[in-house]
Amino acid sequence: MIKKFIPLFIILMLQIAVFANMNDIYIADIQYDWIDKSALEKEEIIKEVKDIVFANPVEKQPDFKSQFKDKLKDKNRLENYMAASAGYKEFKGNNISAFYYKKQKHIYMYALQDKKDLSKAYYYDALGNLKYVDFIYGDYPEYPYYSIQYRISGKPVSAIYFISEDCQYLFTPEGEFEGVWYKHNLYNKESDIILTRTTY
Repeated sequence: MIKKFIPLFIILMLQIAVFANMNDIYIADIQYDWIDKSALEKEEIIKEVKDIVFANPVEKQPDFKSQFKDKLKDKNRLENYMAASAGYKEFKGNNISAFYYKKQKHIYMYALQDKKDLSKAYYYDALGNLKYVDFIYGDYPEYPYYSIQYRISGKPVSAIYFISEDCQYLFTPEGEFEGVWYKHNLYNKESDIILTRTTY
């Protein structure tokens, strides 16, 4: 998966909020010890991460297709699809990632991130049609940072706070906590595994 994925609605105060919270006790010491934390500690971490990611409301973006009209179709679809399928991590100036259905050999989606502009990532289906755009906030590729993903309709899909390569906090666009990814597994507040991913 492309590591971390905005100028659509970057606001200076949002950037300041991200860095202002980095030294708080919960964020500063986060490692993957979710299973060992008390319910109160988990709630404190979730609140602090949520305050960073949702310092401003995550809302549907108008005229999204117009803004990305030059990205709606991957002009180098065949080359990029083949490179992603072959396992390339970089190709012709882009970071590139492939997404597979479990136990299938063919990719159903690939993502491109221009190495000259790491603030966004573009997700294409196998036919080269743009499906999602990630906006990345923070000092990417340094951790921590977070991303907001949108459908091409402009509707937000999810928000993810990246603690490390192995650990991410997942929220709905409305700010509801969905779980903590650690490597392949998504854990809920009770530390139960609720989902396993194949793209890690």
